Amino acid sequence: MSTMQHERLILQGVKEGSISPKLAKELLLALPRGEGKESVGGGGMDIAVIGMACRLPGACNVDEFYQNLLAGKDCVGPVPKERWDVGAIYAAEPEVRRNQDIGEGGFLENYDCFDPLFFNLSPREAEYMAPQQRLFLEESWHALEDAGLTRKNLNGINCAVFAGCDAGDYQSLLIENRVAAEPDTMMGLANSILASRIAYLLNLRGACIAVDSACSSSLVAVNLACQSLAVGESNLAIAGGAMVMATSSFYVMASKSGMLSKHGRCRTFDHEADGFVPGEGVGTVVLKRLSDAQRDGDPISGVIRGWGANQDGRSSGITAPNGPSQTTLEKSVYDKVGVSPTTIGYVEAHGTGTKLGDPIEFEALVDAFDDSGSEKGYCALGAVKSSVGHSLAAAGITGLIKVLLGLRHKKIFPSLHFEKANELLDFANSPFYVPGESKDWERHRNVPLRAATVSY
Repeated sequence: MSTMQHERLILQGVKEGSISPKLAKELLLALPRGEGKESVGGGGMDIAVIGMACRLPGACNVDEFYQNLLAGKDCVGPVPKERWDVGAIYAAEPEVRRNQDIGEGGFLENYDCFDPLFFNLSPREAEYMAPQQRLFLEESWHALEDAGLTRKNLNGINCAVFAGCDAGDYQSLLIENRVAAEPDTMMGLANSILASRIAYLLNLRGACIAVDSACSSSLVAVNLACQSLAVGESNLAIAGGAMVMATSSFYVMASKSGMLSKHGRCRTFDHEADGFVPGEGVGTVVLKRLSDAQRDGDPISGVIRGWGANQDGRSSGITAPNGPSQTTLEKSVYDKVGVSPTTIGYVEAHGTGTKLGDPIEFEALVDAFDDSGSEKGYCALGAVKSSVGHSLAAAGITGLIKVLLGLRHKKIFPSLHFEKANELLDFANSPFYVPGESKDWERHRNVPLRAATVSY
């Protein structure tokens, strides 16, 4: 599944803990600002990632996610019985059985567990809150903890919140169970409140904005956070996304639309790629201007050197990607921050595993790397969706956290379910290869570790 909204980031690796003075000088080197049609950031305003947190299939936190990535663990599995009855859906919807598998996915454990009193909420309020709201609040708190920030030093500061999310389906569950509408229902289902809960709890004074650009939502949220910091609208920012499926409605609609894989797996760039498998997830990062983070002695997991977003415009269909549009955006980000593709060692692709999307995304990347010279096969290309499924509004932040973990531990993680390349992808004459196992991430061309991530 693709949308017209693209998001592009370049990340630079740093030492765990903080940046050395020598490396900081490299990162803070003044870069020229050019003019472009896309909204592109960077150009000398580097953004530090000082905290991160996540809840993903098979992982309750960042450390568990790292161990799963390192081991190449497949965290997609059967739909939990307590969610919905797959057999009943097949019986009631024969068209679904003919189209695609709806019995597999990436699901969160204990997604309905929540401690409302910790967040100064009543149990009654919590019952009416969509799971996405509860989990985004929890993981925002965890990311701030990871950054070493407390209630005391957050109180009243100019911290913005940008949350990638969609309308969700919790309201359908309430209606199905004949739960009477209450004032708390309105708050519990509103995406504007999802973005604002953590700000209300901690008395944060920056903008709180819910972002819905479909599958790119959470990475667009990061883009907006970087822009907010770069222009001085905020001094700290929380950005991320959340996706929880309370009912089977998305599965049924996606199956009838022909989007889901018959294999029940995202086989990104593989010759048997035939669609995606849905997943759930919540992820957040805490961002700060690099100069401020260094001044304050914050732990720095990575530095965002550049970012950008654009729209596909007209393509073969409103959900179909546009290769030239992707290439234009990617090149503009590289040019804006003065980064040569030859110095990028890893690209986290959108990588849904579709016959239409994979070749278009691959060719766009190849074209964006076109100026990198004759060297082939030096840049790893992977997709976290092969491990945890496609978490839609949370897909971009999931890929970003994967990249940050790779930078922190100096590891390239395997991309799963890749056996033979799609016949339309010419890997042999490209800068890319798909890693089949975990490996040490070594410097290329004697520059700091660099990666790019894309979502659309």
